[in-house]
Amino acid sequence: MDGTLIDSEKLWDIAVGELSEAMGRRVDDETRRRTLGASTETFFAVLSEYTGHAVDTAEEFERLKAILHTRVAELFGTDLEWRPGAQQLLDGLAERGVPLALVTNTESTLMAAPLDVIGKTRFSAVITGDAVANAKPAPDPYLAAADALAVAPGEAVAIEDSVTGASAAVAAGCRVLYVPTEPEQPDVDGATRGESLVGVDLDVLADLGGVGQ
Repeated sequence: MDGTLIDSEKLWDIAVGELSEAMGRRVDDETRRRTLGASTETFFAVLSEYTGHAVDTAEEFERLKAILHTRVAELFGTDLEWRPGAQQLLDGLAERGVPLALVTNTESTLMAAPLDVIGKTRFSAVITGDAVANAKPAPDPYLAAADALAVAPGEAVAIEDSVTGASAAVAAGCRVLYVPTEPEQPDVDGATRGESLVGVDLDVLADLGGVGQ
């Protein structure tokens, strides 16, 4: 969702920069890329390593998470826009009766504003990061989405913007269109890399090869 359908990574950048600075060291671009699409646990492990600020108790983890989520929610309330081509793609898929699931590592408490922009009714299922035992890059979220849509993972196409997300979808056995948020992001084995969602439609998605093709 973040960076795939809506242009929210720039808002996360603000919140992550502020939080990391408060933890002792403002995050650099390389470290920020390591957190793209990450679960909350992985996110704080990366920031803890980078800043030297220990996040080794449940109390500290929850304290920092509350600070981050409060700030992100504030930013989400001010400026959420579609990624280029995303709205047109979803509209086109809806017109052709394609069932959709939204799969995100974002936790459910932060989903209200994004779903107001995207439209919750577009989706037959919404799988959030706190709805499964193991978040991306584990395959669990995509396996849950395929189950909710009553399709085999190999019959589904996942659209992702991060290495974490694309890796999860590949591991689940989905066909994957990977449109990185930043051009510096590496390729993902088994995923088809794209530059943008502009011009992508059902026919383009149907032409994607299976995993490893």
